[in-house]
Amino acid sequence: MIHRIEHISINVFDIQKSIDFYNRILGFEQLETVDCGDFEITYIGLPGGSRLELFDYHARNQSHPRQESEVGLRHLAFEVDDVAAHERNLRALGVEITLPTCELPELGVRVLLFLDPNGVTLEFCEKL
Repeated sequence: MIHRIEHISINVFDIQKSIDFYNRILGFEQLETVDCGDFEITYIGLPGGSRLELFDYHARNQSHPRQESEVGLRHLAFEVDDVAAHERNLRALGVEITLPTCELPELGVRVLLFLDPNGVTLEFCEKL
């Protein structure tokens, strides 16, 4: 029986920018960093008890922009109370918005898409 998502891993380009983004900007708690020799994993606590693993390969990570239609992970979505208020806050903090707040009535949600420092698409969604 599967209980929940335990963790999600992201290879990061700049660990300090990534920690700052997930901790200060999104308000998630930095838990611990584990040295695995060739790389380090910094754990970030997510709502509901899941964790985000930020993999730092000490400047060996390669960065390339992903296309929305590429095969693989498309985005991570978080349910919030007020998408528009979050958009204003993220814009004030200089976060890149890729889809401004809009309603998707066919899905019953209001959404906002934005990028983390590694180009990973994140979504805030609010039930209509």
